[in-house]
Amino acid sequence: MKRIINVIALIVLISSQVFAQKNKNNIEALVVGFFNGLSLINADTLKHYSTSSDFLLLEDGHVWNLDTLIQKTTSSKNLNIIRTNKFNFIRTEQYKNMAWVSYYNTADFRLNEKQQIIKWLESAVLLKENGRWKIKLLHSTRMK
Repeated sequence: MKRIINVIALIVLISSQVFAQKNKNNIEALVVGFFNGLSLINADTLKHYSTSSDFLLLEDGHVWNLDTLIQKTTSSKNLNIIRTNKFNFIRTEQYKNMAWVSYYNTADFRLNEKQQIIKWLESAVLLKENGRWKIKLLHSTRMK
C-alpha cells in the first residue's frame, strides 16, 4: 500500500512539473510573440498579446499605453527598418492567473547597411484573460 501511495505521489509531482514547464514556455513564447509584433510594426499582433484595456509600458522613464506604443512605432513603418529580437530569460514565475517574467532583450536594428544593437533589461506582468495569457505591464530599462 505504501508503494502505491509513493508511486501516485511521484506521478502527481512529475505531472505538476510538466504542467509548470508548459506554462513557463507559453508565458515566454507570449513575450517573444509580442515583440515579433513590435518588429513587424503590427498593431493587431500587439493587441492580440496584450490585455484588452489596461496595458501599460514603462519605457526609460516614460509611461505609455498600447495606443501610444502603436502610434510611436507605426510612424516608422515605412522606413524599412528590420528589427530582430533575442531574449535571455532570467526568471519566469506564475501564481494562479498572474505571471511575471524577467529577461534581457537585445534588438538588432538594420537599415540598408547600417546596424544598431540596443539592449534592455525588462520585466513583464501577465494575466490570464478568458483562459489566455496577456501582457498587462512591461517595464523596460535601456542598458548603456
